Amino acid sequence: MTGFASKTFVITAPSGERSSISINLKSLNSRFFEASIKLPMALTHLETVLLKQFKEMLRRGHIYFTCYLSNPNIFEGAVTPAMTIIDGYMKAMHQIKTQYNLSDNITLENILRLPNIFSKEEQHLDDASIQHILDSVTEVVHNVIKERATEGDALAIDLNNRVAAIHKEMHTITERAHIFVEEWKKKVHATLQEIGTDHNLLADAQKSGAYSMLDKIDIHEEITRLNNHLDQLIKHLSSDDIEKGKRLDFTLQELGREINTIASKCSDSIISSHAINVKVEIEKMREQIQNTV
Repeated sequence: MTGFASKTFVITAPSGERSSISINLKSLNSRFFEASIKLPMALTHLETVLLKQFKEMLRRGHIYFTCYLSNPNIFEGAVTPAMTIIDGYMKAMHQIKTQYNLSDNITLENILRLPNIFSKEEQHLDDASIQHILDSVTEVVHNVIKERATEGDALAIDLNNRVAAIHKEMHTITERAHIFVEEWKKKVHATLQEIGTDHNLLADAQKSGAYSMLDKIDIHEEITRLNNHLDQLIKHLSSDDIEKGKRLDFTLQELGREINTIASKCSDSIISSHAINVKVEIEKMREQIQNTV
């Protein structure tokens, strides 16, 4: 399910400089857990901690987390000369002057043009500031969970309405199946009356075919199983189990199998029409269930 939350707050670097931090967390529908985390260079060591937290609290979905600094320079330390590198340059230049008998003097301007002669040590936040960031992340995660729950409540209403629609269709199918079987029983009885007491091979084959047809068109067992699966579906929807998406998906698969069997066994046009309606509702429910945890 989807959700979005953000927060902005201020932190203070060891140098005393202050910067506002904006964190944004977005969750999109997905059958699996995937996370994209973008952090400032000085905070990249928090990525594994955040990834574990998102996995434990959000469980599923495409998770996008970004952290922006209004003043990215707060982590930059003092600039100092890289004396080891400068010494190397000076020795190399002295060697060049000696070997080629050059008389030019080396000036500060010459040295300043050389690459990598300055170093800048990056500062790290103190533990209190790090904890402030992590607490803020936890807060936005809870806000995303609340949004997901709101969407889940609306989804549950939609699913329950579709279950009610399937129950209505199955009631019609059950009534029609009884009528359909009774009609076939009359046809079989008429066939048996025509055959009479003949005991030749053709008559026996006709009798066997008539009884076999009655057995094939009887969908009472499939209707019973489908109704049981519907009861299980309602039970899962109302349960307090946090992770119920997989169970709902598997239950809908079983519903699909039973309604397919009903449609294939019973060649009645009325039953087929209502079976199609049930298939449509099941497919719409499966699309929705893919978005639940």
